Amino acid sequence: MTEQPGLLALWSVPRSRSTAFERAMYERGDFLVVHEPFSRVCDFGEADVAGRSCASQEEVMAALVDTAAERPVFFKDTTDFPLDRLGTDPAFLRRCRHAAMVRNPRDTVRSHLVMQADATSSAMGFGHLWDIVETVTAAGLPMHLVDGDRLAGGAEAEVRRYCEAMGIDFRAEALAFKQEPPASWKATERWHAAAGESNALGAAPAGRKPFPADLERTAEEFERDQLPYYARITAALGRV
Repeated sequence: MTEQPGLLALWSVPRSRSTAFERAMYERGDFLVVHEPFSRVCDFGEADVAGRSCASQEEVMAALVDTAAERPVFFKDTTDFPLDRLGTDPAFLRRCRHAAMVRNPRDTVRSHLVMQADATSSAMGFGHLWDIVETVTAAGLPMHLVDGDRLAGGAEAEVRRYCEAMGIDFRAEALAFKQEPPASWKATERWHAAAGESNALGAAPAGRKPFPADLERTAEEFERDQLPYYARITAALGRV
């Protein structure tokens, strides 16, 4: 029997450089890239998956599986919100090849608070990502770890590791961004400004602003909250 087209899932904490990673997948040209359908349902009440309107996490899962039956699909989602329906559909979990993406909590938290000063600690996403890691691994499925810090320091090596784990070919040309960012970024484009303006994966953003002093106490508190989950995720999935 011919192998079905792929369905690649990248579950990431916010501000982990996951959108830049997604852009590299978009540059490949061999995957339909679906941008944050689960968190969009949680935040806005609906999401578009290949022209199909979805109003729940269950509908997103069904649309992704149906679309992947026709062509390879890569989707990336962030864990600002609890994506708590995944365990209700074991067939969906088995259909995906899973990866989790993190970045050190210190930088993640501060990057998030600069964008959203009134964000909650749980919206930093490490706890919600840990729930997904537990769900996937408890189902006996492999899960690869993508490290946003390693990506910044050596994009090619990190993407090569990911491609090997997912069973897809590595395409060096996809690390350079030649296409315009996907139209699906438009609704939340302020969150993706650096990835949208970059010309290559791993390129340092220009004009980084200093972190506001009045948010430092909140950042330290949130960082303490997230560190135990970060430790669990990296211990469970390991670092190559």
